[in-house]
Amino acid sequence: MSTDSAYIAAMWEHPELCVAVFGVQFLTPQGQQRYDAAGITEQMTQALEAAQTEGLLLLNRPAMTPEGPILIQYWRSYADLDRWARTQPHSSWWRWLLDNAGEDLGFYHEIYQARTAEAIYEHGTRPVGPALFCSTEEVPAGGGQSRARQERFAAGASQ
Repeated sequence: MSTDSAYIAAMWEHPELCVAVFGVQFLTPQGQQRYDAAGITEQMTQALEAAQTEGLLLLNRPAMTPEGPILIQYWRSYADLDRWARTQPHSSWWRWLLDNAGEDLGFYHEIYQARTAEAIYEHGTRPVGPALFCSTEEVPAGGGQSRARQERFAAGASQ
C-alpha cells in the first residue's frame, strides 16, 4: 500500500452486524479478587472461541480500562448474540455477576445494532476490528468517501 492510500473493511458484508461491549468494574481490590476467583475469564475465553468457530461471533477484542476489563465483540447479528447469551455457560456468569455486584464490583453491557457503519484504516495501520473479519480494499487516503461507505452499508442492510 502506498503512503497516499488507506484501506477499508467491507462492512457491508455483514449487514446485520451487532457490536456488544461488556465490562466489569473493579471498585475495590477485593472485588477483583472475588471476580478472579470465580474463574469467569477462563471459561469465557473458551466459550467465545467456540462461538467464533460456530460463525456467530466474528471477533472478540479484550481490552483493559482503568475500571477493569472490557470485551468489544462483533456478532454476525443481534439474534445470534441473543441466542448465545441464553445458553450455558453465559447464563451462569450473568447470574454470578447479578448475585455479586455491589460495593466492590460492577458490570455493564452496551449493545449496538449497526444500521450503517464504516471502518477505514490510514496508511501504516495494522488490521484491527472489522479489518480482521471483513475483506479489505485499498482506497485513496483522505478521499472523503465516508458518506458513500455508510450508504453502501445501509443498502446491504435493507435487502
